[in-house]
Amino acid sequence: MNTILKEIKLGYVWVKQSYQLFLHHPGKWLFLFSQYLLIILPMTLMDAISGLVGQDTAFIWIVLITLVGLAVSFSWPIFTSFVIGMCRETHMQRATPLSAVLDKIRPHLFQLIVLGALFFAYKKLMLVLLQSDTTALEQWHQGNPNATNFPLMFWGLIIKWVALEIPLILATWYSPLLISFQEMSVLNAIQHSIWGALKNLVSLITAWIILLFFVVIFMAMLGLLVGLIMLFLPQLGLVLQSLLLLFMFLVVTAFLFFIQYFSYLYMYYQPPQ
Repeated sequence: MNTILKEIKLGYVWVKQSYQLFLHHPGKWLFLFSQYLLIILPMTLMDAISGLVGQDTAFIWIVLITLVGLAVSFSWPIFTSFVIGMCRETHMQRATPLSAVLDKIRPHLFQLIVLGALFFAYKKLMLVLLQSDTTALEQWHQGNPNATNFPLMFWGLIIKWVALEIPLILATWYSPLLISFQEMSVLNAIQHSIWGALKNLVSLITAWIILLFFVVIFMAMLGLLVGLIMLFLPQLGLVLQSLLLLFMFLVVTAFLFFIQYFSYLYMYYQPPQ
């Protein structure tokens, strides 16, 4: 019981440290993680290509989105390593130039791209495994357009998606960092990432739940404010709502990376006695 309480407390400490790190340079972090939109957008569009094929869509756009999505999918471990490197230098209060952080990563670019390719292949495998369930759910929705409840197959799809997503999260939580900063091979990094994430699972879940709690509270308060503004200035309220959603996305993304950094720091640089 004492061990579990310590792990829960550790998750809270990671969130607290993340908040302190964010306050160091909030403008820098918001700008940096705004670039994250450029990382996930092509990947999201690429996943939607299957729905574009066969429709009245220009073939050149499909090819372009596919190529950009592939490039981004293969290079996301590089971005992750760069962000965590920036977190480390900021946390250590070192005025390290961006080029120095990139120089640390550059010798491991090939391994990081291989890791991104494995990530891409696994995501595609997930889509194949879930395709029949997704098709059945779409057919049910077309036959019941006015239904307000979720069918049993919907919850089955969610359970399958979570079951397939968990190994991916475990395998990629530390692996880019272990390749870049611990100089492990791709397979060793994946194995060690799974082991390390499972070892810190209680602390990580605690940190994610605390982050979710504060996001819900903050969004509820902002929702009331935006609602009042929309009563008098509807157009301004819509613009403000979009900006606040973007702001919250950037902040949550930043905190997720910060939690990843502090859990990595604890696991590999400040191990428990």
